[in-house]
Amino acid sequence: MATVLDWNPTVDPSELVRVTQEAVSTGSVVVLPGDCGYVALVNPASPDAPRRLAALAAGGAAPAVLAWGADDPAGLGLPVSAIGRRLMFRAWPGPIVMAVEGEPDWPSEWPKAVRTALTTSGPVRFRCPEHPVCEAIVPALSVPMLVVDTFLPTAEAALDLADDPDALAVAVGELPVEGKPTVVTLRGAGYEVTESGLFPTDELEKFAARIVLFVCTGNTCRSPLAESLAKKMLADRLGCGEDDLPRRGLWMLSAGVATQGGDPASEDSVTVAMEFGATLEGHESRAINPQLLGAADDVITMTRAHAQALMTRYPGVGPAPRLLCGDTDLDDPIGAGLGVYRACARTIVTHLERFLPEWTGQ
Repeated sequence: MATVLDWNPTVDPSELVRVTQEAVSTGSVVVLPGDCGYVALVNPASPDAPRRLAALAAGGAAPAVLAWGADDPAGLGLPVSAIGRRLMFRAWPGPIVMAVEGEPDWPSEWPKAVRTALTTSGPVRFRCPEHPVCEAIVPALSVPMLVVDTFLPTAEAALDLADDPDALAVAVGELPVEGKPTVVTLRGAGYEVTESGLFPTDELEKFAARIVLFVCTGNTCRSPLAESLAKKMLADRLGCGEDDLPRRGLWMLSAGVATQGGDPASEDSVTVAMEFGATLEGHESRAINPQLLGAADDVITMTRAHAQALMTRYPGVGPAPRLLCGDTDLDDPIGAGLGVYRACARTIVTHLERFLPEWTGQ
């Protein structure tokens, strides 16, 4: 008889993780709450896996490889482009399936019927469902797993679909089922939305963009100026509005290593930005954090001390910081008057010119 366990977010999940690990190791189906109803996990190396997948196929979803990041497709020998990695890092977990083209290097213990099921609908699909239960359990699973969306609102209904008397389910009550995941197919260096779903296309465009993060101390003078001037220069170069830059593949951000966040740009920074045709109206300082740093494709610091602070606090997180001015620090103009701010802005523009061809490809 299938086992149903109720999820209590206030209880240490270690025992639940242990029970789940034991279930998947014996080849039992595990049902967990997801972002489109309940999902079913299947151990692809289990002799019963083909039969389990066939039963779950009645729910209408193609099986996917359970993933927790871009290294999972790479583990099957599938190439993942820079844009693909950005999407996987930024959009997962969430209602999005990544289909990766290429010839997979299947584990020898996976039955042929399982491999066939994973490629019947086209490129191999990868899925990382969003729910606190998944976030607690999935990273702890040591064996590769397959995941199938049941699109069912209750754990009991998903168990009936799975048709496994030894299955295990973690229940959180009835879930809303408001749609299906968006399917994104990675092709070469780009991507295509091949099945529309719950993940918005405009968000995908932003998540696929190259994130350039400028970093200074308080995020009220130098890095906001660099961000705003970069937006102006890029928009001019690409012939678009600044708000269109993320859709053109470029997203400029800034942060500070010593700020609580929420402060406006300095008055002189606002004035000078305006003189250069940029804007800092509405800017609020942002504190650097590992999530922002890890999402960035380029990290541009104003001084060596800023770069050192990032590497010390967050070793191995994000790309290696680069100095805006090459091998020279950019001094803080705060409190020094408009003349110094103007000189600072001119220096920023000069050095941004070095980066623009790299960021735009032109």
